[in-house]
Amino acid sequence: MQASWFSRQGCKRERNSDAAAVIQFEHTILAVLVDGAEKGPNGAELARHWANVAAQALLQTPNGASSEMMRRLKEEQQRLRHTFLHDIASYCMIALDLETLEVQLWHCGDCLVGVQRGEEIRWLTTPHSLVMQPGLSPLAGNDEYLARQQRLTRCLNARRFSAPDHRMLTLQPGETLLLATDGYWQEHLEAGTSLMKLCDDASLLSLPIKEKVHFHINQNSDTDNFNELIHE
Repeated sequence: MQASWFSRQGCKRERNSDAAAVIQFEHTILAVLVDGAEKGPNGAELARHWANVAAQALLQTPNGASSEMMRRLKEEQQRLRHTFLHDIASYCMIALDLETLEVQLWHCGDCLVGVQRGEEIRWLTTPHSLVMQPGLSPLAGNDEYLARQQRLTRCLNARRFSAPDHRMLTLQPGETLLLATDGYWQEHLEAGTSLMKLCDDASLLSLPIKEKVHFHINQNSDTDNFNELIHE
């Protein structure tokens, strides 16, 4: 599979508020995907800002040390109050070593990281949404299910730092790493809605697991929401 970035505005959205950033250097790939909520005034700007600062935090953290990464992310989160006090977002990010195939994952909200082999996709993260919370009362119907699915229990915001979940694992040669917003994995893949009829913004970053590091990433987006850097 070719490395690619796909992003499309949802038909019920005023603008595309998804964004991503990728840094390639030595034998490492760093990537961040952000889904800005439209209920705030600057959701799209927050998505672009956080994609870039989180990617730089990955670059500046030796070996992706979890405690150091959390410290850097918290520092960046505290700076959001000056510009993004009323905005929220979901995000996921990865640090992939193409020599060892070890990958570290972080996620907060309902963006997901997965791996694809052939047509099969295996999601490696679980969305931070109310529908996933244990011990809740039984669902009254599909409308309540959808409401719980859209209610985040953890997100990026300027008022309080929500630590992303973190895990490490080893991938297999021939797999493709996927970073997806909920408009893509939930509305398109899970619900089966055509890409042309999606209500929500939908974005997918596909990164094949192969030895060559500096690969070209094909872009198919309706807005300028992707930043790629080859770091020497």
